[in-house]
Amino acid sequence: MVRSLNTKVWIPKTYDKIAKYYDPFFKWFFPAAEKAQKRVVEDLNSGSILDVACGTGSVLMMAYEKGLKCYGIDLSQGMLRQAKLKVPGAELQIGDFENIPYPHGHFDYVVSTNSISGVRINAKKVVSEMIRVCKYGGEVRIGDYSKPLRRTWKNRLVINFLSLTGDVPHDYLKIFREFGYEPYVEILGLYDTFQYFRINKH
Repeated sequence: MVRSLNTKVWIPKTYDKIAKYYDPFFKWFFPAAEKAQKRVVEDLNSGSILDVACGTGSVLMMAYEKGLKCYGIDLSQGMLRQAKLKVPGAELQIGDFENIPYPHGHFDYVVSTNSISGVRINAKKVVSEMIRVCKYGGEVRIGDYSKPLRRTWKNRLVINFLSLTGDVPHDYLKIFREFGYEPYVEILGLYDTFQYFRINKH
């Protein structure tokens, strides 16, 4: 039995150290996640957007170029420094994903990509917070590892590999349904394990 990596290494200090090298690594190894980044902003053209776990600011850069007012939170100062270089006009701050430091109904769009699939993250709490800070009529969008709708040997292999790096696909479909939403779902890759979810807050 292969043991999982110690997930305690995936802490803000770790991301501080790799922040400068994160983008080329991400682009090479996570094409499905890069697709999710483009997907969450491709049809937006106005309003405000909060990127939860914004990392180096790739999503915010695309949103800013489309004319959106950009906000981002992350737990890593190093990642936020890289994001500020990309999007000087964004409001960025250290922020707890499970207790987002903004008031109810503050943003038109609240998004997250490839960031809340860690085993040490309470995904249900994060989704609850994302919905809370979204305006009524606004949208919550997530692109991340999620429980496949249909289990195959290929996606079981992917899930086993993810467990080695401290990631686990959460059941976002179930989570959204528990909050009273039936999300739009789109498969982005990795044998159905990487998915895109979108809800309109009511």
